[in-house]
Formats: sequence, structure tokens, C-alpha cells
Amino acid sequence: MEKQKVVNQKLESFMRRNLPSAEYQRIRCYERCVVDKSMKLALLTSKNLIITDSPPRTILYTLPLIEFLSLTLVQDLPDFLQGDERFKSQHLSLKFRQDSVAKSESSLSESTGSYVSASSDGDTATEKLSKKKPLSASFSNLSSTSWHGSLPSPRPSKERRLRLDATASLDESASRLDRLNLSDSGSSVSSQGTTSSTTTDLDLFLLTDSTLFFQLLQAASLNEKIAGTRELKITVNGSTKPRRKKSILRGQLYAQLSSDIQTNKTLEKRFYLVQELFTAACNDMNIKKFFWKDLDLCTALVEDLGKYRQGTGENNRADEIEYLIQLETCLAEMFRESEHLSQRAYLLTANSFIMLRMLVENISSVPRLTTHLTNCTEVEDLCTEHLDTTTKLLFEVLLAVTEHPTYGTELSVSRVISFLESRFSTFGPVYSSMVERGLYLISRTGAASTTLLLFSVFFVVEVLGRNSNICRQILTTSHLEDIRYYCANPELKIVRWSPLQTLTIERVNRLLKVIS
Repeated sequence: MEKQKVVNQKLESFMRRNLPSAEYQRIRCYERCVVDKSMKLALLTSKNLIITDSPPRTILYTLPLIEFLSLTLVQDLPDFLQGDERFKSQHLSLKFRQDSVAKSESSLSESTGSYVSASSDGDTATEKLSKKKPLSASFSNLSSTSWHGSLPSPRPSKERRLRLDATASLDESASRLDRLNLSDSGSSVSSQGTTSSTTTDLDLFLLTDSTLFFQLLQAASLNEKIAGTRELKITVNGSTKPRRKKSILRGQLYAQLSSDIQTNKTLEKRFYLVQELFTAACNDMNIKKFFWKDLDLCTALVEDLGKYRQGTGENNRADEIEYLIQLETCLAEMFRESEHLSQRAYLLTANSFIMLRMLVENISSVPRLTTHLTNCTEVEDLCTEHLDTTTKLLFEVLLAVTEHPTYGTELSVSRVISFLESRFSTFGPVYSSMVERGLYLISRTGAASTTLLLFSVFFVVEVLGRNSNICRQILTTSHLEDIRYYCANPELKIVRWSPLQTLTIERVNRLLKVIS
């Protein structure tokens, strides 16, 4: 134990000296490991897997998570390990693009170029981080680290009473584009032109079976692909919106915002306050930490989902649907890139899963409309946008129970499905609409603006269709021929340079197997 403590202290000191502050703040966890039969240290940030020698003297490899093609946990007993380490080891088989590996004898900033050479605060790699909180080796305290979350893509510019245009930073996405290699074949396309790339494998052996390193690595890699897709969409669409100002919300200021949301009952005030919460969460990971500890605010927002879906009769119905869109967008952002926060799993499962049940049941129906609004073009457009935000929120929920660490809780996809099926008289039409929406999106061959939404829709449709008999029945009785027609040859219909291309094709092919 004392030896491990010394190793951790050396790694913390080494990372303070060699990582730019933005990357240092994104550290999730680290573990002792064996690579090429020699002892190494593996450190995971939200963007990179970093391999150093042990004790740490040099950064040997920097593997961008967005370039990972597959991550596999192999069940074997390595011959070169002895005793307990042999039986408790975890063998991680990693496949990635060869030209994405930065092998360096110097700092991370040199090995990854402009991608991590400066933080969002303008700090350089040589800046001393004397005031930063030291890393914790305890996985129960992973939530003590922090970093700035990825910014969302801009919303469509429309003149509406309540909605404010969202903005996004292009600085990091531009540098990310400079180094992406995103095609599914040997030749890959980047923003600078066409280069050739090959895939390579890395076998990494963790020396303990009590770590969440593999689960966090899976989640971080998927998050990075999603973030890359969102930023690519901004660039492809030619958006030049200014950098969003950093949130200054901390501690007492967050508490004040939370109190204001809960005490202000007027729709317009709640809309702008929730929008401010969303903007803050996009820019500062600490807001998500505060939120998942704030049972009262979480309960208030989830209750609003049910309240305004039914309609209050006190406000313009279009405004209420806009509020629902903003509310679901905010909640989806709270889920995004927060899988390392153990308090999220505990809040969702507390008191017999009451929060998870409320959330799932409150998004399992379409907004109620009066007769005179059913043919209103504005309301129809809002309902389509609302279906998209509902899909994205359900995607984040399913991701949290299928792909992310659950920290010993009983979160599972079967539990989510049981909540949905308890409201299936209302969720059935929602699920059917999601299927139709997915088929419409995939029919728009190569539409860059909907790449992330397409992945989210097919993820939700496939996971529910595979695990729910009722959902599978809807697929086979109402959408069988349409799915076979529109989903044939998905590799020809999905944007080739998207980070999510391979994963989306995989989901479409899985859906075809579900209905076969």
C-alpha cells in the first residue's frame, strides 16, 4: 500500500509538470498496468489514454479516444504474471488507427500538437498547477476531478418568443478537425486533405480486478466520438458564432440559481433560468456535480416534464412545448459525460428508483394538444423538435444503464423498459414515431446536420426493440418492410467522415437482426 501511495504521488507530480491545465482537469482515473511485458502506468482523461513508464519519467504514448475502433475485455490468464496479479488482472485489447498514436519522449503538449497545447483558459503546457487539487487514487472519489464539458451544437435559428440562440466554441473543434482520421477504410479523410492510415492493436493488462478503468474508458471513448460529431456538424454548417463566456457559477451562486428555478412559477422565468443552468453545465463540469447532488432541483425539473406534457391551460401551448424542449435538452446535458460521477447513479436509484421511474414515465408520452392546434404548422414543427429532444434524453438514460459504470447500484436496461412498458399505452405511439423519424433521417443520405441524432435514434430503437417484446412487436407489425427498405446498405447512407459512422452502422445492422 505504501509503495502504491509513492507511485501515485510521483504520477501526480509528473502530470502537474507535463500536462496543460485543461487536460489535467479532465483526468478521470489511472492504474498500474503491463504493456509489452513491462510495467507501465495508464492514465485516462476525457480525451486521451496516456501511457507512461513506471515510475513516470516520460509519456510514451498518447492515444486519442476518438480514434479508437474497438475496446475488448479479454478473459484470459497471462503467462508472464504470477500469483494474485495473474488471476486478478484485466486484459484490455485496444484497436485504433496507427497514425493517431503519438509516441513522444517529451510532454503531452508536444505529442498531441495544438489539440491539447493550450487549455480553454489559455494556459500553456508549461504552466505550473500548484493551486490544483491533487489526484485521488480512490475510484470512489473520481468525482473530485473536474474539466470543462464539450459545448453543444447550435440550435436552428428561428424567431420564437422564448428561445434564445445557443452558441458554441469553434476553437477546439477546429484543432480537432486538423487531426481527425474518420473514414472506415484504409484511407482516411481529414480537414487538411487525404492521408493513409492503418489500424494497430495494443494489449494492456491492468493489475487489479477491482477497478472501473475499462468501463470509464468505454464511456469516455463514446463521449469523445459524440463530442467530435457535434463539433464537426458546427464546422460543416459554417457556423461562426462567438465563444460562449465561461460560467462563473460556483457553490453559493449555483444554490441561488437552484432556488430561483424552484421558487419561480411563471413559465417565462423558469425557461430562462433552466436555459442558464444548461449554458452553465455546457461550460463547467462542476455544475453537473452540483446538480446530481441536488435532489430538490432534479425532482422539480423531472416533475415539470410531466406537468407541461399534459398542459396547464395557463400558458400559450407552443410556449409550454418550447419549455419542454429546453428542459429535456438541459437534462440530457446533465447526463452527458457525467458517468464518472457516482452520485448520479445513487440519485437515480434512491428510494426504490423513484427518480428514474419519474424521469422515464414523464418522457413516455407525447405533449397533449387541443383540437385547434393539431393542424398548426408552428406547433407541428415544435412537436418534431420535441420528439428529437425526447429521443436524445432517452438515449442518455439508456446509455447510463447499458454502457456506463453503475457503481454497484441495480441500474439496468430491463428496469428502464419495465417503467416504459407500464406506460405503454402512451409510449407505444412515441416509440413508433421514433422509428419513423429514424427512417426519415437515414433516407436523407449523407446529411451531416443529423448525424448525431441519427445515431441516437437507432441506438434507442435498437436497444428497446432487442430487449422489449412489445417494442419488437411494433417493429415487426408496423415497420418491417420500411426498415428493410430504408436500412439496406447503411454504409452508403451515413456520413463517411463522422466519428460515429462505424457505431451507427453497427446499430442499424443490429436492428435488422432484431426484425429478422
